Amino acid sequence: MLRRVQDSVRRLPALARLSAIAALLLIAAAAQTGVRSGVTVCGPGTYGPPCGTNVAWLPLVVAGVLLAVVAGSPGHLWPLPAMWLVVSTIAAATGPVGSTAFLVLALVGGTIALAVAIVVDVAPRVRAARRRTDR
Repeated sequence: MLRRVQDSVRRLPALARLSAIAALLLIAAAAQTGVRSGVTVCGPGTYGPPCGTNVAWLPLVVAGVLLAVVAGSPGHLWPLPAMWLVVSTIAAATGPVGSTAFLVLALVGGTIALAVAIVVDVAPRVRAARRRTDR
């Protein structure tokens, strides 16, 4: 099923590019939402809202990754975590941070995801270069 959808999207290059851009924008929105949301003062002893979890960003990440997979973007994995890192950093630098713990985890997780994505993207090229030099 997924293969058929990917093939139909790849037949229309403009749709594939538009879907890839939309996936990046969804990841950017998720990072912005995650950094900005979060309750710093909550609970019954405060005037703030009740304590809850900061999961408003999660559906945006899931939608962005699924759209990237459907668009055929997994040829290069690094743009999604790179976008996450850049937007998280800019959001933290330009306004109030909802949850410092989320920001730290977002930056550490984004850095690890970016490193893994770069290794996964570069590994086939390194193997191909070794095969050429071994001949």
